[in-house]
Amino acid sequence: MTSLNTQLWELIKSHKMPDDATGAPFIDQLMAENCISPDTAAVAITEYKKFMYLCATRSERNVPSKAVDLVWHLHMQHSRDYWDVFCKKLGKPVHHNPGGQGPRHLDDYKATVRAYKELFGTPPKGIWKMKNKVGTFIMLVFLIVFICTGASSIIQSGDLFFGALWLSVPLVCFAITLNSLSSKSELTLVFESHDPFADEDAGDCGSGDGGGCGD
Repeated sequence: MTSLNTQLWELIKSHKMPDDATGAPFIDQLMAENCISPDTAAVAITEYKKFMYLCATRSERNVPSKAVDLVWHLHMQHSRDYWDVFCKKLGKPVHHNPGGQGPRHLDDYKATVRAYKELFGTPPKGIWKMKNKVGTFIMLVFLIVFICTGASSIIQSGDLFFGALWLSVPLVCFAITLNSLSSKSELTLVFESHDPFADEDAGDCGSGDGGGCGD
């Protein structure tokens, strides 16, 4: 897959996401459920549509980021629009297969991101992001140097109370960073580890086989 099917992409991109029973637009539903800004919600919806294009055109397993997965979950709650309208535009039913984990799941996610880049270029920051081990190790080194330097200054000054307060923030950051080891013993960035819209992990995979649709 090296070129974009413009006709299919325009069909997917122009799909109007469904309102809820009260008439609230889809973007408002997404914002309310995830406490995100209108700009972030709009980008997430666009990225979801790009992911669904990949599902429509790739035979391999496609794995979204967590942020894209959240949009997918919400869209599937609107079952008639998802199955009867949207999937018809895709040209096939795209089923949601939860519970993906392990090396294969991560490999599929990386392959999905590579396929994305071939068609759509560099993903926007905060929606598709791989683990950044280099940045985390730099952060750890910085924190260690900062803490050691600060501890030395505190000992020299003798003001232990002020010193403890001053060192509390980097010490907490250091502890959280160490605690953010994944199942593969890979460090993740502290300030991104609990925010799916600053995503660094995979969501559940999508495929064109198995399961059935709900009504």
